[in-house]
Amino acid sequence: MLWLCVVSPVQEKHALKALAGWAGQFSSCVCLDAERWLLWLEIGSSLRYFGGLNVLLEKVAAGLNALALTATTGVAPTPEAAALLARQPQALPVLQLDHLHQAIAALPLSELAMLPVAIAGLQASGLTSVGELLALPRDALSRRWGLQVTNYLQRLLGERVDPRKPYRVPQTYYRRFDFVEPVQTVEGLLFPLRRILYELQGYLRGRDAALQALNVAFRHHDHADTVLTLRTTDPQRDALRLFALLREKLERTQLPGAVMQIRLSVERFVALRDTQLHLWDEEQRHDASWSDLLDKLRARLGDQAVRRLGLRDDHRPEKAWCVESGAAAADLPPAFPDRPLWLLPPRPIERLPKLLGRPERIEAGWWSGEDSSRDYYIAQTAEGSRWWLYREAATARWFLQGIWA
Repeated sequence: MLWLCVVSPVQEKHALKALAGWAGQFSSCVCLDAERWLLWLEIGSSLRYFGGLNVLLEKVAAGLNALALTATTGVAPTPEAAALLARQPQALPVLQLDHLHQAIAALPLSELAMLPVAIAGLQASGLTSVGELLALPRDALSRRWGLQVTNYLQRLLGERVDPRKPYRVPQTYYRRFDFVEPVQTVEGLLFPLRRILYELQGYLRGRDAALQALNVAFRHHDHADTVLTLRTTDPQRDALRLFALLREKLERTQLPGAVMQIRLSVERFVALRDTQLHLWDEEQRHDASWSDLLDKLRARLGDQAVRRLGLRDDHRPEKAWCVESGAAAADLPPAFPDRPLWLLPPRPIERLPKLLGRPERIEAGWWSGEDSSRDYYIAQTAEGSRWWLYREAATARWFLQGIWA
């Protein structure tokens, strides 16, 4: 196992937990020590996926920079060794356990995570470096300083099992940001919003999930909270796109007063749509552009300003559709029969064109006193156009109800 340790000077435990949730995109095993401000990632099983150690470290560094966090990292075969190297800005990654002793031998004793009284006593005995300490017999160290010192050294060198309790991300996402001073302008809210959304992006990647709705609440001192709900047409987890949509809504929202706190929450997660297509397939790109346009219009004009066609639970074609607002699109069941986009009010016809295929029986409306039984056919005219016809069972009359282009 290879461990990456991140040392961050953040001063709030919930910020460190948010960072742990963000780090889940790089490793399935994330551990934290809130007292020492340490975050461990087991990366040995992730190196091949990310294309090697250097690429992974670059991605971690770029992500920390996007979060506006200052942190140092260390890579070693044991968690405690990674924590030790993370406190040495110039330390190189140690990939093999056999190389660990040499890599840490020259470090001063003060860098070890031992009790200050033990370090002071060892220094008073004339020891100055880690290498000198490791050269002493373990039995003598145990008798003089107790098992705590030798247990730590064994975990440091990988001679003793060092189990860590993995951090489990919460099933719902909640992040709070408190301002030191009230913020009067929208521009002052954008930086923390973007940072929170980058954290959320890492959380979603770690869970292999996406969202279609999130809530942002702004707390004011003398007014009720301002709450914004962002909905997207397709499942999303891209921080920059979510930030652009939130900015659109925020710039068109009249805040009643200065903002003291931001709270962002996501209650429900969805699966990210599969976007792996053929090399020359442009359909996904066009769909993404269409979704972008709908999301921007909804963010700029409001959810009620953008409407879409929806489905109703009714087999009769003239009653099976509706116009509704909202972001989610209705999915058609598999093997749904062919339907024309041009639907007409039923009009009687006297001469039948050529009928194609077998009929489709539709019976509905009995619950509302409008019982109907129809046999639908696809027909082709002499001019080559396709019609959608039905024969009414009660009267045996024929009606035209749809035309294909």
